[in-house]
Amino acid sequence: MDFEALRCFVRIAEGQSISAAAKLHGLPKSTLSLKLRQLEADVGSELFGRDGRALRLTDAGEELLRHAHAILAACESARSAVAEVREEIAGTLRVGFSGEFGTAFNAQMLYAFRRRHPKVKLDLVFFSASTLFDLDRLQAIDAIVAWDAVGAGGHDSVRLSSTRFGLFANPAYLAEAGVPEAPADLRRHRGVLYRTATGLQSWRLCRDEATVDVLPADDLVANEYWTVKYFAVGGDGIAYLPRFFTRMECARGHLVPVLPEWLSEERFVHLYFPRGQDSSRKSAAFRDFCADYFRPEFAFDGPEYYFEALSGPDMTGPATTGTERRVA
Repeated sequence: MDFEALRCFVRIAEGQSISAAAKLHGLPKSTLSLKLRQLEADVGSELFGRDGRALRLTDAGEELLRHAHAILAACESARSAVAEVREEIAGTLRVGFSGEFGTAFNAQMLYAFRRRHPKVKLDLVFFSASTLFDLDRLQAIDAIVAWDAVGAGGHDSVRLSSTRFGLFANPAYLAEAGVPEAPADLRRHRGVLYRTATGLQSWRLCRDEATVDVLPADDLVANEYWTVKYFAVGGDGIAYLPRFFTRMECARGHLVPVLPEWLSEERFVHLYFPRGQDSSRKSAAFRDFCADYFRPEFAFDGPEYYFEALSGPDMTGPATTGTERRVA
């Protein structure tokens, strides 16, 4: 069996279309189509059917996909084993993530990991909360980094870090709408809200022994934190965001804390890994790196993402709208 054809099949199955797989992996559609035809001829069965514009796996395709993950993982294990004989930390490390803060959290951590272990190739998979611990998907994953997740049976976990959420707004918005002096004042403001898998995320705020839940009028709702932050920087209302996620925008005056003494309960990020499996050197190196990276004294030295400045025909100054820019 052609392993490259098998790898292309997995990519098409994950993207649910040849076009999506080609775009995601930077491959010509003609190459993916050819490899799929070769694999179908090899196994003697069609692997996909049409469901509107998307491809769906046939029964034969579902069965092959289960085996494909195991086959490709075994091949990667063989490569890693050979590398370990040479006393190298190398091979492909496949890490799953809950996708809340990709560039502001996961990418920065992995950038630092790559500087320490340049021979390790990274294969990153971002999951929604509903599929994060789908056991079929986890067969070939070495580790999972997730916020506020409950792991499936068969996985051990280590707490890596924590943060608290707070309220943030653009100074221009507060100058126009007024500065809240107490949580009750928030109900008179516009909110840029985050939508979870189960509904709108309320603003749970704590101070000393007091706790309040606020859900203001939603001027804008999104299920992606970068979008929520963008519109907060743009002056569209108050947003409920992690403090680490707004550090650079606050330092540059694009956001300011609102009711800074009121913060959420601690939110935790964990590292999950399969229980009972022999750890490869690359997996062990990743766990050791995570333990080091999340020490309080660790200093990240690499590119960071933030909303640097905002400008447009109806804007009056650089701190009222935005573009995302990578800076070193």
